Amino acid sequence: MHQYRVVRYSPEEREGTAPAWTSMSDIGESFGGVVLTEAVYLETEERHLAAVRRFAAAQGVTELCVDDLEVCPESSWWQRVAEGDRLPLDEALELVRSVLREDFVWCRFSGDEGFFVHLGYDYYLYIGLTRAPEPAVTETRRSGLHVDLFESPYLDLD
Repeated sequence: MHQYRVVRYSPEEREGTAPAWTSMSDIGESFGGVVLTEAVYLETEERHLAAVRRFAAAQGVTELCVDDLEVCPESSWWQRVAEGDRLPLDEALELVRSVLREDFVWCRFSGDEGFFVHLGYDYYLYIGLTRAPEPAVTETRRSGLHVDLFESPYLDLD
């Protein structure tokens, strides 16, 4: 099993020695003298979605199952998705987007052959797969995200 943590944060930001934004609600705030714009936020969000797409492609996954769903009536996903639903990858990515945006929804995803996507707080993404994902790792790093070997802290929910 190959497991990774995918994050936007530099090592300094992860250690707390450099300021970093953590959510969509930080748009307009300043971090280290740089204001987070909507455009920068959206570009970062897209890089995370592209990472999930790359890793899913490396495993041959075309749909994801919704696991451990937590959804509030305020969410745009309220009554649109249920625990155990199998979503085509594009629809699952829209649900990932909502989790990243803290849209009153959280879940984990599982796919064929042990593939998983777990979303942590503050833009931490954990991906596991059984096939070697080197092209996905390389392309995700080229996009500006950090990819590290890391076991998901959300595995213990099983």
